[in-house]
Amino acid sequence: MEPENAWKSIPLTEHPATLPKVNIPDSTDCTEVAKSTLQQLYKPNIRSLADNAIWRDSFAFSGTFRTFFGPDKILQTWQDLTKQSMPNEFQIDDGSPFIMRLGPEMSWIQATFSFHIHGARPSRCSGTIGISPANASTNSDWRIWLLCTVLEQPEGFPDVDRLETAPKEVPNSNVSDSAICQYAMNGSHSITAEDSKSLSLDCLVVGAGIGGLCMAARLKALGLSYIVVEKHEEIGDVWTKDRYDSVRLHTSKHYNQMPGTPPTFGKDDPYLLTGQQLSDGFKRFAEMFGVNTNVMTSTCLEKAEYNERERVWSAQLKRQGQALRIRSKHIVLAIGDMGHKPNVPMYEDHDTYKGDIIHARAWKNATPWKGKRGVVIGSANSAHDVISDMDKSDFESITLIQRSRAFVLPGSTFSALVDPVYNENTLTDVSDRILLSLPLSIQRLEAMAGIRAMADLNPTKFDQMEANGFKTRRYGDLWGQIYESQGKHFFDIGAGDLIANGRVKVRSDALPVAYTESGLLLDDGTRIDADVVVFATGYTSNFRSTTHEIFGPEVSRHLRPFWGLDAEGEVLGAWRQTGHHGIWYTGHGFAHARYYSRFVAIQIKADILGQPFEAYETQ
Repeated sequence: MEPENAWKSIPLTEHPATLPKVNIPDSTDCTEVAKSTLQQLYKPNIRSLADNAIWRDSFAFSGTFRTFFGPDKILQTWQDLTKQSMPNEFQIDDGSPFIMRLGPEMSWIQATFSFHIHGARPSRCSGTIGISPANASTNSDWRIWLLCTVLEQPEGFPDVDRLETAPKEVPNSNVSDSAICQYAMNGSHSITAEDSKSLSLDCLVVGAGIGGLCMAARLKALGLSYIVVEKHEEIGDVWTKDRYDSVRLHTSKHYNQMPGTPPTFGKDDPYLLTGQQLSDGFKRFAEMFGVNTNVMTSTCLEKAEYNERERVWSAQLKRQGQALRIRSKHIVLAIGDMGHKPNVPMYEDHDTYKGDIIHARAWKNATPWKGKRGVVIGSANSAHDVISDMDKSDFESITLIQRSRAFVLPGSTFSALVDPVYNENTLTDVSDRILLSLPLSIQRLEAMAGIRAMADLNPTKFDQMEANGFKTRRYGDLWGQIYESQGKHFFDIGAGDLIANGRVKVRSDALPVAYTESGLLLDDGTRIDADVVVFATGYTSNFRSTTHEIFGPEVSRHLRPFWGLDAEGEVLGAWRQTGHHGIWYTGHGFAHARYYSRFVAIQIKADILGQPFEAYETQ
């Protein structure tokens, strides 16, 4: 196990990935090219691969998430891994080949395919292949530049993606998890040591947000015993108790869909879901797929101790002030890493100010200050949600203090890029593989190309916002923001209009240094009057301190961080082995929690069966 300071995050910009610069004619027979090129995987050679070839494997061959760059590395790794896995039956999916275009001189042929592994762990797998010509002038000598391989279903495992709807009025058939829930929820907290051993679980999931509910459904699909502990009183409260009233997702309901069929969010739900609709959807999902009976609300995990000999955790829970101890082979932390400790800059003369000071985390709505004067410090999503609230409450004046240039992503741009993949006519499982199975560095480059093209087509609002003092980055790096800074961008779903039309005044040329009796003093000597100052200044992650408190310092120091990227562009800790047996992380956004939870569940199932995955390591 590596100590915690050994894990350094590597920015995506440092990973050697490029997109093919070629214009493939529309007349090209994509299906024929895809079928013939795919057959080269049986016996690939150096001429099978483009100079900028990249291969991402998601557990099909490597037993983990790995990304390999360059033909030499890919060929050597493929030969090493296929000796034991013996892949076969490579077949292009009907109707999948097409020409992917990201501009007049950037294109490739892309297709999805299926295959099987017949080695030590027989499995059904899927993949994506990207093909470009070695000779751009003649569009000939087709080579693989992109390869993605995904483990779908190990032989003998239930299908982790097939979530069965719960029969009405049929009790939970799993004695272990239902018994534990019954003990706790009915106030029967005196489980004896012998009871605890007989009520041992396969998995304890901490948190019933998007990460925990997706995880629970996957575990249930694989026939594993589990419970979910949730600190709130009800499933879904995370979207109504801890958020401001006007909160809504900034991306589509299809992109943020929950796993399983029928879909949780249907035709009657709006394109952008509100906090209440998300809360209702979480409850609906839990009931629909029968995981609600395994959720212990008003319950927290306080401590967990590992029995090395039995390879099991003894977890100390607290529910409504009462202690409960259970045993579980695995613990999944579905609490995310977005941070819970608000960052609040300190300015001089705090006690002088007569108005109200609040962080966006504690913001509910603008009603208490209706018709008054507001200042918001920050320029990412929360700041713009707050200024929208203030505008709807007819504030006399609204001032946004921008501390650094912000990447502005119009909602229409994200929709134009993502809606062709995530929509009501495409199964979410299929959409996830189209986007999320790709190497992260390729996801980044594709998004950047699309964002640049859309920004050039629609420059007017950017120009207007700049003219009114808001410093924009219109050619942003969305994936870099997500994986390196966990956001700090502005999804514009309407608040940008308040800046463009002058309703909200922007100060980006000076910063606060002190409070006055009626507002703030800036470093250029100017003053801004305000009845309320809202800090939309982000959070500090406390994930490491949380693992320290739960598992103790010795275990915690060996755990990987939740987020950040390794040298191959793979997430350091989430959804993979974390550095200690039986500890897993899941969470982040809806799409990530939905897709990657399947891999955590499969790893847990394999371990329970005594067939744990061994991650392929290269020298």
